[in-house]
Amino acid sequence: MKQSFASMRRLLRQWFGRGGTGGGMVGGASPPSSVGHPARTVRPSVEAEQELRALEQRLWRLLMQPAVASTGRVHLLDLGMMRERLGTGWTVLRPRVLTAADGIIDRYLTRNDIRFRTAGDDYILVFASLERQAASLVCARIAQELLQLFLGDDRSADLRVSTAVGVADGQIRFEHALATSLLAEARLRTEPAGGSAGGAFADGSPAMTGPIFYAEDAGGKARPVLRQLRLSPDDAGRFGIRYRPVWDITQQVISTYMGTPVRIFPDESFIEGTAALNSLSDAVEILQLDADALVESVEILNGLFRNKSRLLMSVPICFETLAARRTRLPFLEICQSIPDYLRRFLIFELLRFPPGVPTGRLSELLHEIRPYCRWTFMRVEFKLQSFSGFAGTGLNGITVAMPADRSAEARLMEEMNAIVTAAERTGLMICVAGLSTTSMVVAARASGVRLVAGNCIGPPQDRPRSMIRFDWPDLYRDGEEE
Repeated sequence: MKQSFASMRRLLRQWFGRGGTGGGMVGGASPPSSVGHPARTVRPSVEAEQELRALEQRLWRLLMQPAVASTGRVHLLDLGMMRERLGTGWTVLRPRVLTAADGIIDRYLTRNDIRFRTAGDDYILVFASLERQAASLVCARIAQELLQLFLGDDRSADLRVSTAVGVADGQIRFEHALATSLLAEARLRTEPAGGSAGGAFADGSPAMTGPIFYAEDAGGKARPVLRQLRLSPDDAGRFGIRYRPVWDITQQVISTYMGTPVRIFPDESFIEGTAALNSLSDAVEILQLDADALVESVEILNGLFRNKSRLLMSVPICFETLAARRTRLPFLEICQSIPDYLRRFLIFELLRFPPGVPTGRLSELLHEIRPYCRWTFMRVEFKLQSFSGFAGTGLNGITVAMPADRSAEARLMEEMNAIVTAAERTGLMICVAGLSTTSMVVAARASGVRLVAGNCIGPPQDRPRSMIRFDWPDLYRDGEEE
């Protein structure tokens, strides 16, 4: 493939979605981003144009250096063969493929390298210091990980790696190779004389038996490119929301369902609550989960309302969603779209709030969400503590989860009494979750607890049921002592 500098410049602008029109992104292209940082959304045109020019100038300076092309530092990772293999499934899998590709590529590149996605969903990689052979192998390993992730053991699947190999008559010349061929050649180069079975992975695919070292920066330390785990994203658990029935002991009715985040593993086992979110630290990912939970819950409420059925639903909101303006505002936009007649059936439960949040800060955040719900609760640790800092903030109640330790039931009952007393002094309602035995439910009632949840009341469900009558005989009949 030949590309003149002028046509390369035009393509760069098309890849960045400008195409000379100054319009928005085209073909799903992402704006260029620094390695290690997520791609940014389109910003006002002036700032976006400045960013485009800055990166364009940087790329252009690299391309104008004969050594860059001649040493094979410019590469195109072509996903066309993957798109063909996935067929109609590409449309559905595209966001996951591109997200995975961004993550895999960022793992292999240094901070001085450049990568960006083209409008055709391919990737341009410009290496700051790697020679051609090493750079090609890095691209091949990226391709191998991506193929294994989405096409598994399909031995015929492959990706094309195009390498800039020189400049002649104002044109950049590219050579092409398949990722599997590059890896096979690397295995032959590093395999001991006489051959060895150690040059392949367990699934038979070729592997580099020796690490590739390259400079972290111009005069920095060298680090190896190592074999990486090749697991499906679902193997780490998929996130969602399930609903636990909450028993109002005083009214003897299940009229509330507590939305709880869950992380579901491939064998369908799961963990729930804040423990399910421990693997997440990115505020945008957490915002997405909170937004999904809110939208799903409101849609369920609306369906019940249309069928003349009423139910209270608790919706989780994490601290990360409310703490920063860039995540809080999108969440509040969804809140503002909730019809007035449904807001009185919503309870917001605050999760992952760090201990010692200043009273003024808590009041400010609660003030933002209070217009859209009936009550606000906060999930706190199951331990005796002062709740005086919650007074006057607008918080209505707290939720505590009973530890699952039947051998310590007597001690847990005493601790529950103390927690309930401290909450009542501050005027807070209290909901005790995690109750797995009828004896703990009886103890909660004796402590003055009105709202309880746990396996003895009912397991988490994919979708809440309508309000039902639930009295003490039901508890003893349906509750299972473990």
